[in-house]
Amino acid sequence: MGFKALKEFSTKDNARIDLAVLRGDEEILAIEFENSYKWIKQRILYNGIKAHRAGFKHLWVVYPFRNDPLRKSWVEEYLKELGVEVEIVSPEGIGKKFREFLSLI
Repeated sequence: MGFKALKEFSTKDNARIDLAVLRGDEEILAIEFENSYKWIKQRILYNGIKAHRAGFKHLWVVYPFRNDPLRKSWVEEYLKELGVEVEIVSPEGIGKKFREFLSLI
């Protein structure tokens, strides 16, 4: 299908994205792994800005906790205004979600 995944993807401004899915030179999906709930909204905001600046329109945050860190938060709306769709994904569900996502592209 022409996709490739790069760990520790380095952006033009020297930020790093944990995992980037590309098709040729097209930025398809940025994935960030978070394993702490401390300052999570701020980290999601930072991850979203990194993704936006690197040209990604989709950001997944792999988050192992049951709470929804974006519930009642302005962060998700702000990232939408930037053009980045952010989703919180559980580690257990990422494989299925990834297959579904690729089938839609």
